[in-house]
Amino acid sequence: MDDLIYSFLLQSDFPRSSIVFDVDLLNPLTPGTGGLKVPSFIIVDPDTAEPLAVIEVVDAIEGEALKQAAIETGAYASKLAEKKIQGFLIRVDVRGRTEAEQVQFYRIWPNSTLLRLSSKNFPDLDTLRVARKLIETSRERVVAEIPLLSTSPASAESPGSDSLYPRPGAGMYLPALVLLLLIFADSIVASFQGQHLLSTSQSLLAFGAAFLFTLPAAIRYLRR
Repeated sequence: MDDLIYSFLLQSDFPRSSIVFDVDLLNPLTPGTGGLKVPSFIIVDPDTAEPLAVIEVVDAIEGEALKQAAIETGAYASKLAEKKIQGFLIRVDVRGRTEAEQVQFYRIWPNSTLLRLSSKNFPDLDTLRVARKLIETSRERVVAEIPLLSTSPASAESPGSDSLYPRPGAGMYLPALVLLLLIFADSIVASFQGQHLLSTSQSLLAFGAAFLFTLPAAIRYLRR
C-alpha cells in the first residue's frame, strides 16, 4: 500500500526529497512525538526541511477503526508542529470496484475531522507550502492583536498607561467643595443677619452626603 501511495505522490509532482520515510530523522527536532504511532510519510519542504504534512496509509478499515487511525495521526501532527501543518489519511481497498472505492483521501488535521477529498483535491507541494504560511501568518496576526498588560511600577506611572485604580478627577471632589462654600456663606450670613442659612439637621445631611461622595475617590487615590 505504501508503494502505491508513494507512486501517487511522485505523480503529483512531489519531489523525492520532500517525502520522508524514516521519520526517526525528525525525532531530535520533535522529542514530544515519542511513543506515538509513526505515520507512513511526512512531507517536508525540500528547501527549508520544515514539515508540511503527515500522511498515514491504512487498509480497508471502517467505522471506529478509521476514526482511531485519524486520532492517532492527528496527535502525531499536533506534536510535530502543532496546527501549522496538515494531516491526511489515505484508505486503500484493493477489492474496490472503482478508483474512488480503491483509494480514498481524508483530511484529518488541523480540524480533527474526517473530511473526504478526491484525488484531484489532494494538495500538491506548493499548496502545502502556502497553507503553512497562511496558518503562521494568521497566528502571528492574532498574537499581535492581543493587548499586552504591563504590571510594572514604571508602566503604571507612565503617561497614558491604564491602571486598575485610575486617578480621580476634580469633579469627584465637587460635593466637598460645594459644602465648604455653603459653610462659608452660612458663616457670613450668620455674622451679618444673626441667623443661619442651614439648620443643624440640614448641615449634618449635607456633610454626610459630601463625605460619601468624596470617600471612594480618596480610597482610589490612596491605593495608587
